[in-house]
Amino acid sequence: MPSPARALMLSSGIMQRAFLEAIVLGLACGPLGVWILLLRRAYAAESLSHAMLPGLVLAALAGVPLILGAAGGVLVAAGGIALVARDARAGGDVGVAVVVSGLFGLGGILALSPETPPRLGELLFGDLLGITNGDLVAAAALSIGVLIALAAAYRALTATAFARGSAQALGIRPARADLALLAVLAVTTVAAVQGLGNLLLVALVLAPAAAALNLAQRLPSILALSAALAVVAGIAGLIISYELEIAAGASIALCAVALSSLGLLKPKLGVP
Repeated sequence: MPSPARALMLSSGIMQRAFLEAIVLGLACGPLGVWILLLRRAYAAESLSHAMLPGLVLAALAGVPLILGAAGGVLVAAGGIALVARDARAGGDVGVAVVVSGLFGLGGILALSPETPPRLGELLFGDLLGITNGDLVAAAALSIGVLIALAAAYRALTATAFARGSAQALGIRPARADLALLAVLAVTTVAAVQGLGNLLLVALVLAPAAAALNLAQRLPSILALSAALAVVAGIAGLIISYELEIAAGASIALCAVALSSLGLLKPKLGVP
């Protein structure tokens, strides 16, 4: 039987929305993280989340929903990376580093503007306890879209991850699979930024996936376990945040990293 304090936590509309948001994001971020690690796109995952900062700050200045600023920031970052990548003298990672560093610096300058709202921390670290019903619906819709996209691209992503050299013989173009994964990553980043901010969301994407890759062997099991671990991290982080009165987003990120650390203690298993 739940304690009075726990019952009070669950009866609060604010906490109910926060728990639902954490579950929704975990179900999408966990499986996505597996593909990001298998296709070695962890750097892109971290970069996209940082590159959206100018869009977030501009949205805060304009008084429009942060999700619109996040979407605009991601689109600008993607366009800049694609433009820099056209120069054969610069490698892909160099292009990402140049664009992301520039955008993050611009976001920092905008954030220091006198007109910027004082609650900048919400842009960087999110505000799960400030989620509205509209934010929850938007995150749920985007997360469902992410899961549908990952299911549709399962064959292409699998071939690209485990048989990239022979994928074209199967009618699969690895470059398109990479692009599709980055597009799904961008959508997930937009969905998660309201709750976790642009600095912490990458922990929920990568940490549970890293643990799942070490704890399970078959790919479907890895994907399911990663989603479960991400949800557990979200729920545990919110409970710890409530009990200790600390930041919710940071608590979730720490729980995700803790689960990842426990998973890494086991020798890595191969994926057949």
